[in-house]
Amino acid sequence: MRRQRGSAVIMAMLVVVAATTLVTGALWQQNVLMREAENNLALSQARWLLRGAFDWAGVILQEDARTSSVDHRGEPWAVPLADTRLNENDGRTPAYLAGVITDEQGKFNLRNLAEGDKLVPAEVESLRRLLGALRIDEGFAERIAERVRAAMRGRAEQADLGRAFADELLPVGLEADALERLRAVVTVLPEATPLNVNTAPAEVLVARVPDLTLIDAKRLVASRDRAYFKDLGDALQRLREAVPTATDSGLAVATRYFTVDGTVTYGRARVAARALVKRDAGRLEVLWVKEAT
Repeated sequence: MRRQRGSAVIMAMLVVVAATTLVTGALWQQNVLMREAENNLALSQARWLLRGAFDWAGVILQEDARTSSVDHRGEPWAVPLADTRLNENDGRTPAYLAGVITDEQGKFNLRNLAEGDKLVPAEVESLRRLLGALRIDEGFAERIAERVRAAMRGRAEQADLGRAFADELLPVGLEADALERLRAVVTVLPEATPLNVNTAPAEVLVARVPDLTLIDAKRLVASRDRAYFKDLGDALQRLREAVPTATDSGLAVATRYFTVDGTVTYGRARVAARALVKRDAGRLEVLWVKEAT
């Protein structure tokens, strides 16, 4: 009888252990599913907030176009937004937004290198000057230009160009540090564009203006950042102090293409995305959006 009672106790304990294991597993699985649902909900909310942030950036750019005929780094659109809480600290899920708007026409547009299926020699020479200003072997200019020509010939949809497309063109054997320096000052836009001298770095000015030295370009940038170019005449006048033969060919003081980078944090979800926008009179068009979660 004692043996039977002992066996019954052991059996009961095993049943309790098995039941506890099953219940614990079910609760754990339920908790995982709840967490997954919460994360998906937070991610969806973050994406909606990010879409609103792009709309807000568009309002800023449209208002800027309404009140100004030039684009420079002293304007409201050029001020980065650090992580800013969007809701009150009242117990609700905290939401933060950070972002920056960048003038893409202040960079070297690789799209300028090819016209149809032919290279533009003057633009290839400009790229060579850019590489020299960045302390990169100028021989890479032809390799990049050839890749641009081949890509343009093979792409039917030119509106789907952007930084990711530029990244396809730049790996032509460049060292990693040289690639990073070049990536920071080039872009690929849907069409050939002039350079906005109000926002271009010194190295890109050297590329665009023949005979302009890097030292003179840096002086010009310092002068411009103190007092932006009011129009092309003003820019040309100051440019000719360094290069008397300079012309305004390929230059501008306003921009149509911008990138908007935004990051939204909502609870445990964090969404970052970049959008290329085209600004025309009374209209702002989002050409593409690329997200990284």
